[in-house]
Amino acid sequence: MSQNQGKKDDRKKDVGQKQLQKKVPDKNMSEIDDHILKRFEVKKRLGKGAYGIVWKAVDKKTKDVVAIKKIFDAFRNQTDAQRTFREIIFLQSFRNHPNIIKLHSIHRALNNQDIYLGFEYMETDLHNVIKRGNILKDIHKRYIMYQMLKATKYIHSGNVIHRDQKPSNVLIDSACRSVSSLYSGGEEGADPCLTDYVATRWYRAPEILIASKSYTKGIDMWSLGCILGEMLTGKPLFPGTSTVNQVERIMSALPKPSAEDIAIVCSGYGSSLIREQASNSSGGASPDGTAVLRSKGRRRFGAKTTCVQPC
Repeated sequence: MSQNQGKKDDRKKDVGQKQLQKKVPDKNMSEIDDHILKRFEVKKRLGKGAYGIVWKAVDKKTKDVVAIKKIFDAFRNQTDAQRTFREIIFLQSFRNHPNIIKLHSIHRALNNQDIYLGFEYMETDLHNVIKRGNILKDIHKRYIMYQMLKATKYIHSGNVIHRDQKPSNVLIDSACRSVSSLYSGGEEGADPCLTDYVATRWYRAPEILIASKSYTKGIDMWSLGCILGEMLTGKPLFPGTSTVNQVERIMSALPKPSAEDIAIVCSGYGSSLIREQASNSSGGASPDGTAVLRSKGRRRFGAKTTCVQPC
């Protein structure tokens, strides 16, 4: 056999291997229903957690780059189904605001348990940006916080409480445009269904931590204050290791709550916990610089007020 013939055979072999590789499905593709793969060209998997998977994809119809989120067990029972429908309604209602994540499409799953949501694609999130070190200048920090305040103000104007404001839910693109991710957080402010673990512990307001019988939109402002503090210092303000430790850290940093503040809690466990921590704490920061980090939710600045405060 000539040398040229051998090279031709090698090229054919390479082509055959490449074609075979194309036919062999990526193991990650098996997690996506066929009708989704027909609509979207999936580029890569961005992440997977206990509640779902996210992929970067291109919409074959619109050519838009999107993030496809598969939510596990969205319709497992009546409670989950109601929560899913409610949060989708919130996403659709607030989608026209420039600083709230845009929901482009909704797709059923073949198992009738999961659901696929198509969102606008954002390059990263604030948690990853902070983790990379001092890449944010002061002007970036101000701009990001301003955008988050605008988004929160808009959400609150619809009588909705986000309840899950944290750096990983602040999505950012290369132009420093920031959007708030709403899914799995929002709850109607008019009829709150209180739960203890509604957000990551480090960003929870005190009234959530101590299981208060009621709370206000101020819980979102507390979370934004924690996010701002983390941007400024490069680390979480209150990295509690447990609920009690979280309250301890907060009480040691803020002025002591008054008897009125404790009475408002309306929770036997919460009230006793605050009294105990208050007696062990000398009180920390002055109220002057902590307008959104106040122990009493109703005394925190709202998003509208904070937006117009001088920096």
